[in-house]
Amino acid sequence: MEKKQIKVRAIESFEVYSFNDSELLGKIDEGEELIADLHEETEEYFTNDKEGREVYVGELDSSGQLQLEDCFVLI
Repeated sequence: MEKKQIKVRAIESFEVYSFNDSELLGKIDEGEELIADLHEETEEYFTNDKEGREVYVGELDSSGQLQLEDCFVLI
């Protein structure tokens, strides 16, 4: 059974930009602890940055195992 929320820590700072780099879509600082919510229809986890922008954290693979982005660790 998958968890509907997970808690993660950013192990590095990063920014997410739109495809053409014209718009900042999200910014996470190293050491931030965040709650990520499961989007059940896509089996992906997202959190919100300090400005309320949605940031991708990871997903459940075909066997139901959590696959986090490299910049996050589960806490």
